[in-house]
Parts: sequence; C-alpha cells; structure tokens
Amino acid sequence: MGNSQSQTSKTIKQDDTEESEGLDFHKAKNKSPPNPSLPPSPIYTSNDAHNTKTIIVNGRRYQNFNTKYILPNDDEEQDRLVQAHFIYKHLFNGNFSAPVRGLLSGPVSSARRGSSGSSQSNWEDLPPPRVLDLGCGNGTWILEMATEFKHAHFYGIDISPNYPTAIKPPNTFFIQYDILNPKGLPFPDSYFDYVFMRQVYTCFSSLDWTTVVREIKRVVKPGGFVEFRDIDPILKNIGPTTYKLFEKFPETMKNNYDVDVDWAKNMYSCLQKVGQMTDMHQIVRMLRSGNSGPICHTMNNSLKSGLNSYRYFFQKNYNLSSEEYDKITEKVVNEAIDYHSYFSYFNCWGRKPLYDCHLAQSIKIQPNPLEQNRLQTNSNHRASFNLPPSPTSLGDIQSSDENHIFGQDSVSDINQFIQGYED
Repeated sequence: MGNSQSQTSKTIKQDDTEESEGLDFHKAKNKSPPNPSLPPSPIYTSNDAHNTKTIIVNGRRYQNFNTKYILPNDDEEQDRLVQAHFIYKHLFNGNFSAPVRGLLSGPVSSARRGSSGSSQSNWEDLPPPRVLDLGCGNGTWILEMATEFKHAHFYGIDISPNYPTAIKPPNTFFIQYDILNPKGLPFPDSYFDYVFMRQVYTCFSSLDWTTVVREIKRVVKPGGFVEFRDIDPILKNIGPTTYKLFEKFPETMKNNYDVDVDWAKNMYSCLQKVGQMTDMHQIVRMLRSGNSGPICHTMNNSLKSGLNSYRYFFQKNYNLSSEEYDKITEKVVNEAIDYHSYFSYFNCWGRKPLYDCHLAQSIKIQPNPLEQNRLQTNSNHRASFNLPPSPTSLGDIQSSDENHIFGQDSVSDINQFIQGYED
C-alpha cells in the first residue's frame, strides 16, 4: 500500500460461520423446487464456502479471501452502503422500477376443476412469489421490500455475511455464498419471480458478467423480471486533480484485479443479449455536487465516504502516503463542488420470455399419422388429399394469407407480442 504499508500492522481474525439446517440447494438444482411452505434455513453456507477471514489495514476491515473485491466490509462501509441505498431509491423513485408490484402484493390462488361432472372449482394457493437479491450486502433493500410485501419470500445472497441474522422479517432468508461458485447459484431452475442486483460494479470481470447473467436467466421463471441498478464510478465534469486520480482507475481495476468497472454502461446490452430478456427498459439519472440543497450535500458526503473506502486501493496502486491521499481527496471534493461534477446512475430491467426463443425454432408440428393416412387414401368415391408439409418452425406458420386475414398492422403487433416489446 505504498509508503504507508510498512507502517501498518496487520491482524487477521477468523469469524465464525454457521451451518445450514437441512436443505442443500445444489441437490435441488434442476429438480422440482422445495416445498414452498418449508423455505431454506435463514442462513445457508455451502460446504465449500470460504472461511470468512478479515484483515485490518489503517483501522479498516477488509476481506482476506476475495482478491477481486477491494472495498472494506466493516461497519463504516455498511453505513456508506445504506446511504447509497437511499440515493438509488431517490433517483429512481422507489426500490424497484420493474412492474412487479401486483405480483408481490398478495397471495395468489388458482382455480382447479372439481371431479368429473361437477361445475364447482376448488381454489388452491400457489407458492408465494420469490425474490432474489444478488450481492445483497447488509440487506437494506430486502428488509424494506420484505416489510412492504409480506406475502413474498425474499432471498439475499452475498459472499460476506453482513446481513442481519436475528432481527429481521420472517419472510427473509439470507445465504452466504460466492456468486461465482463453479456449481452455479444454489437454486433450482425457474425458481424466482423477480431477480434484483445493485451496486456490484467492483465485483466482476467481463467474463464473469456473462456467467452471472446466464445463471440469472436460469433461476428466473419464464415471464419473471430481472432488474439491475448500478453506478458509473467515473466522475464527470471534473477538475484537474480529479482527472488525474480517476484517469487510470478502470485500467488499474482491470489489470490488477480483473474487474470491469464499466458494468453500469453495459448491463442493458448484457441483459438483452446474454440473458435474452425482452420488454427491455433503461433509465439514467445524474447526481450532481454543489453548494445548496440536500441532494447536493448527499452527493458531497457520498463522494467523501466513497474516497475514504477507496483509500487502500489508491494508496497501494498509486504509491501514495496517507497524508498525500488526504490532500488529494480534499481537492477532489472541492473540485466536485466548484465544477458541479456528477455521477451517472443506471437502472435497467427486462422480462424473461414465456418460451425459449432458440427452443421455439426447433419445434415441429406433425399431423396425426392415422388422420394423414385416412386423408391420403384413394377411393372411387373420394378424391386424394395431399397435406401441405409441416412447418419446421414457428416462423414458417405465418403466410401471406395470414397478412390478408388480419392485416399487416395486426400481424406486426402479434409478432411484437410474441417476441416482447422493446423500448
């Protein structure tokens, strides 16, 4: 960590981890989901989970087992993440933008026809809606959502167990787990109605993003929603000191830590292309520094606390002493106020198609063999009928006759509905 590293004493301590009580989701993967009335134990730790080791540097606590993640995981950092939570909530007018309120608001029942000849229907409860928060951190988002939507089950997963384990809503379940575990996410296919992920730009490489999004696609139900929120960490409209500090930040993160910090700008296309989501939407908001108003003060405080969290990274990679870094951060904050610098926050969401587009291309419609044989039988009293060839894909079903019957505009609307509207 530059000049200050030799002056810093390091202590490593071992935190206790808790064993799960029963369900092993790896065994459940690709099988029927567990009984919805028996959700997993509130804390699940896989057999190969990391032992939670921490290292203390300059009074801040860091992970000592994940070489990618450069930020602290102490109480001070948790306070910063709570502040970040409310920034996202303010900028995007709530905890979610995807149209999931109706889905999460109450219990769902379905009608089932009674015995043969009976006109009565029996009502049965469907499994509660399930929501997954990937990289849940201290669990603030889940705690608020679970309090608002009491009938839904909320699952949080994070490599570091900073989430609450005792005082929490009964419909919340937290899991200590590495999202990049080669076994994949510890859930069955099509298990969640809604998957949410936020503030993870310091966690993954470009290749990792492909892995994560593919796993998200696997665990979300057809027709379910996926939503990402994140920040572009490069400050815009900046002064000379700020430019010098941030100029090589993306390159250093990529070369030294194998992390792609440009995730926020690319998550829309990744969700669309890799996740093959439809009904895609994106919102971009700016948070600007300045001298007046609570929002400007929030931005200034967020910038200060963020620079303090990055202290270890900048001192180590830029060979700076603590005194040098203190002077730089003071100049950066002052420049941000003078130049009205801003961060860009991105929010995108999409819906998993009701059917797999690639699978649909392989569907073949075959006529009933007996019916085909009957129609093709030659008789003195019946003409010979030759059936048209079976279409080889859904795309072959459409014909010029269909355009004539429905009208070109109607056909276009139907095709858009099948593929999902895209904004």
